[in-house]
Amino acid sequence: MAKHSDDPQRALAGLLGLGDQSTRKSHYPELATRLGELEAERNRYIRLNDELEQRVAARTDELLEANRNLQQQIAQRERVEKDLRDARDAAQAANRSKDKYLAAASHDLLQPLNAARLLISTLRERNLPSVEQVLVERTHQALEGAEDLLTDLLDISRLDQAAVKPDVALYRLDELFAPLISEFQSVALAAGLNLRAHIGHYAIRTDLRLVTRILRNFLSNACRYTDDGCILLGARRRGDRLRLEVWDTGRGIAADRLEAIFLEFNQLDVGRASDRKGVGLGLAIVERIAEILGYPVSVRSWPGRGSMFSIEVPISEEMPLAISQLPAQATTGNPLPGRRLLVIDNEVSILESMHALLEQWGCEVITATDQAGAMLALQGRAPELILADYHLDHGVVGCAVVKHLREHFEQPIPAVIITADRTDQCRRALRRLEAPMLNKPVKPGKLRAVLSQLLA
Repeated sequence: MAKHSDDPQRALAGLLGLGDQSTRKSHYPELATRLGELEAERNRYIRLNDELEQRVAARTDELLEANRNLQQQIAQRERVEKDLRDARDAAQAANRSKDKYLAAASHDLLQPLNAARLLISTLRERNLPSVEQVLVERTHQALEGAEDLLTDLLDISRLDQAAVKPDVALYRLDELFAPLISEFQSVALAAGLNLRAHIGHYAIRTDLRLVTRILRNFLSNACRYTDDGCILLGARRRGDRLRLEVWDTGRGIAADRLEAIFLEFNQLDVGRASDRKGVGLGLAIVERIAEILGYPVSVRSWPGRGSMFSIEVPISEEMPLAISQLPAQATTGNPLPGRRLLVIDNEVSILESMHALLEQWGCEVITATDQAGAMLALQGRAPELILADYHLDHGVVGCAVVKHLREHFEQPIPAVIITADRTDQCRRALRRLEAPMLNKPVKPGKLRAVLSQLLA
């Protein structure tokens, strides 16, 4: 009798075709079919693999080509960036060279212009025949136009290069307004205008020099484009800001021209070329200075009635002590006659021109080209005020001469430095000296105002 365990083995053997011959023959068709299916499947996988390899190869070629293109683009971009850097460096070098040339050339140009301005101003104050007076006045106007153009070009150049850095400090409002009032009082009077000022009890935190330049341009334009009436310099508080305003009763500006007036070399349409005043850079300079300081500038105008230009500056609750040298209003009387003044300049033509002007104002004038000459000319008597050029011969600066004279005479002699140098280094030296600075070419009205303030 057979064992039960043999039945599964026979069944498995039959299934695999390992049984007897008849059983194996019955499974051949199925096995052949299955082998055919497996072969077809294998061929399909081979085709898929070939296709995949082809796709990988094609994609690899595409990536290699893209990589080559990218490398070419990177190399091209690097060449372009290098060219741009080279162009930028060349432009910067050209700008530096231009600035050095402009600074040197302007200094050389300002020297004779300064001498000519002082001589013409001396003649303007004399009683000349009418024909000669007209010629002197026309010469004065021509010199003034050349000076304004040169000064504005220098300022625009420095502002465009960001060479001007704000020097923020705390000031009383009268420190800002009083010199401007003194300077423009005579200008307004000569134009038949009434200059008024409203000075509140405020303190501001700003760069006094830059804000003064802005207000000076506002006042200058007001005097130029106002035929009759008055000009008002005032201030209004607006929260944490103080709005400094210049009002005039001039011809006004049309609404569609308000933005254009801040463009370089742009002026109001005044008709004939002979009626044009200035060179059209004043408000462009104002806009650049305002951008450096971060102060908003605004203008309102009423054609035929006048205009108002303003700038907002940060206000301070802290009030510094008053400075006695800067009165709130223009000084009365004439403190110049009989005063003993020392003028130091290495340009003989400027010494002669300054001597003629100051002597005409009634001053006793002593001139010298250097420190040794000044000591000799003073003959042991201290001057009441020193007017010194900043750059003297052999690298000597006027500040050093003023300091030496103060120490020698043991007196805090008032001093004014006159210079064509507009650098920060020069301003820092003057701040240490506690002396005001007048830029060449010197405007006689401003010179007289400063001398009157220091000697009053």
